[in-house]
Amino acid sequence: MIKNLCFGGFLILLLFGCASSASSTKTNNFPEWVENPNGLYPKRLYLTAVSSASSLDEARQRSIASLSSIFSVNVNLDRRILESYSEKKKDEEIDWEHSVNLVNRSVLTSENELINVRTAKTYLDEKTATFYVLSIISKAETEMLYLEEIKKNDKSLVSFYQEADLAENKITKFIYLKKCMELIKIGEALRSIHRILSLMGDTPPLPVPKEDIQVKLQELKTQIIAKIETSGSEKEKLSSYLREVVYQTGFSVGEGNPDIIIKGNLDIAPLEFPREGEFVRWELTVDVTNAMTGNTMNTYTASAREGHVSRESVKGRALDKVKEELNNNFYENFTAFLSESYEK
Repeated sequence: MIKNLCFGGFLILLLFGCASSASSTKTNNFPEWVENPNGLYPKRLYLTAVSSASSLDEARQRSIASLSSIFSVNVNLDRRILESYSEKKKDEEIDWEHSVNLVNRSVLTSENELINVRTAKTYLDEKTATFYVLSIISKAETEMLYLEEIKKNDKSLVSFYQEADLAENKITKFIYLKKCMELIKIGEALRSIHRILSLMGDTPPLPVPKEDIQVKLQELKTQIIAKIETSGSEKEKLSSYLREVVYQTGFSVGEGNPDIIIKGNLDIAPLEFPREGEFVRWELTVDVTNAMTGNTMNTYTASAREGHVSRESVKGRALDKVKEELNNNFYENFTAFLSESYEK
């Protein structure tokens, strides 16, 4: 009886030992950081991401992409304003593109020093031929990068805000305030990321009141008047398209005492081709005058040939192309022309 009890006890101990050994072996298959990266890199100090793949490079890219989702910020910028209203002061160009890159998700798609992404650990599971990668971002180091960018953006913002207050005419004031609004969008995006990184919760506020700029721009919208005059076979359509451009710019359309005069001509004429379908050629010209300064924009011209199955559909395609031309290329030329009123 005693022998049976001893033998039973031995079996229990043996089974327990085997179970413990099996459990230990399973746990030791992977480094602890695979499932608990914050055990090595505390959450308060680091952003971490662990990913796996069949190759080391793919695993690394996946972990960096995981980090990128943390920084994903939707910034609805009008780059045409930033590009057309760019300015150099004291031989130093305002580098808004660098700021945009810091809030653009694509900046985190590859490992680089700019954003301090580092591969901290790698591991190969030989049984499954799977690579594991731990990527990290030091909050303290990266916070300083974004804080510095915030300061540079704020400096430009304050400068333009002050220039708007000193502006001698409505259009100059408008241009400076429009630039301010775009820089505010960048500043808000930088701040949203800085809040993620900040260890002290000390993200600085905007240096100028956003609401004040919005109110002033709304007031200027009713004060700056653009007069539109059109001619040609499609003058009604052209007038409608030019109105959209004016509204997109931020002005109003009217007749009395205009500040901007826009004259356009649009013709669409049929073409004969030894091919099936209908063909037309459209020709567009637009002249712009700043009535406040007397400056005139170089005549804007564009033309193209379109073809489609029917006369009605080909005309529709041509009008769509004209509208696209006005909302993109002409708009850029128009805003560049307006910017001349404040170039030193």
